Amino acid sequence: MGLHINIGAGATHIPGFVNIDVAQRADISLDLNDSPLPFDDNSVDLAFSYHTLEHVENYLFALGEIHRVLKHGAPFLVGLPYVSLTYWHQVNPYHLHDFNEDSFDFFDPNKLQGSAVEDESGRSPITFTKVFHRFHYIGAFHLVPPPLKGWARAHLLNTVRKIDFGLLAVKERAPVHGDPRVLKEEFDRLLASRRPYGSEGPAPSAPSPGLRRRLRRARRWWAGND
Repeated sequence: MGLHINIGAGATHIPGFVNIDVAQRADISLDLNDSPLPFDDNSVDLAFSYHTLEHVENYLFALGEIHRVLKHGAPFLVGLPYVSLTYWHQVNPYHLHDFNEDSFDFFDPNKLQGSAVEDESGRSPITFTKVFHRFHYIGAFHLVPPPLKGWARAHLLNTVRKIDFGLLAVKERAPVHGDPRVLKEEFDRLLASRRPYGSEGPAPSAPSPGLRRRLRRARRWWAGND
């Protein structure tokens, strides 16, 4: 097992991962708005984040840090509230950003990246390619035919509750590929593996000695740069 990180762990943690949150109980406590992740460039094999990025005011900084530490082709699995959800997302004063199926296309060089924040080369320093997105429909909307689902998402409120993404970090010119089915299964496995702090329960996989060494180095790095 390589270095796997859980961004915005909140009240839960994923055993075997480095759990990162502003809360002191996390493995690494930091503010995603302005604190760099204490990992080397291209050192992380997988990043997971569930309903966190909508809370981060400096969203581009946090996303840039996640991209920086991921290896080329490494997955970023992220769950977020859907843009048109009124009763839980839009009325929540702590939800600062909106997301829909096109949100990460702004960081894909083959899609809408020209509209994203760019560096002097004309290329966004944050580059991902999307392998999948998955809607969680509300009520009977999941039963309607796909064309009507698309119409409902575009024209109605409270059609979709949340949306999941499987992204791959692009760091080099070499193409990256991912299997949507495999990444969806991994997303679901990680979501189910979250444990409240202090609770007992089997870990999805035990931390390897290499992961434990990296975690100790990360803690020492953060203590020395606080």
